[in-house]
Amino acid sequence: MGMLLPGTARAAMFTDVAIAASWQAQELGVGPYPLAFLAGCVRSLGMEGALQLPEPLIGREPTALVRGWLSAAFGPSRSIAGDDLFAQWLEMVAILLQTRRRVLR
Repeated sequence: MGMLLPGTARAAMFTDVAIAASWQAQELGVGPYPLAFLAGCVRSLGMEGALQLPEPLIGREPTALVRGWLSAAFGPSRSIAGDDLFAQWLEMVAILLQTRRRVLR
């Protein structure tokens, strides 16, 4: 999982990858609040628990999108720090969505 590696890999996850993810989410009509809520679920349940949610976001396509993100981030080295880092990443994606909405008003 690139997020746990310090340096370039983590920086890319919180910039380029987060920006791309925010565009994917926006195209599917996902707003910032559901992603921020999911980040809280990841913090409380862990990524494994979040993967077991029947519908982490409303709708088939948004659910498939976040399941893909969770699966990509869910590596063999499971830890609370990894769960928290992924939750921070989800919050970054939500912030990007919110910022884009404010700018486009």
